[in-house]
Amino acid sequence: MDIFVGLAPFVQVGAGGLLTIGILLILTGRLVPSGTVDKLLAGRDERIKELREVVASEQERNCRQADQITSLLESGRTTAHAFEEIRKVAADHGAGGVS
Repeated sequence: MDIFVGLAPFVQVGAGGLLTIGILLILTGRLVPSGTVDKLLAGRDERIKELREVVASEQERNCRQADQITSLLESGRTTAHAFEEIRKVAADHGAGGVS
């Protein structure tokens, strides 16, 4: 009988009161049919799957971009070193006169 103790407030409301409460719950969106919930959850799961694929592709793209930037930095350092050596040679020829 302890199970029915929690139902005491609803028994006092009566069938009309329970029907009114049910209708209010439906109208406010707090009581939704299971089919609708299943559709919403399936849509959510699909969206999560799509977002995970997007995140994975973005991570892969970021790794490729980091590799490209590293390659460009290395070639930039080499070019800067070559230009510095050319500048030194040009400065030495300019100071020593025409040979």
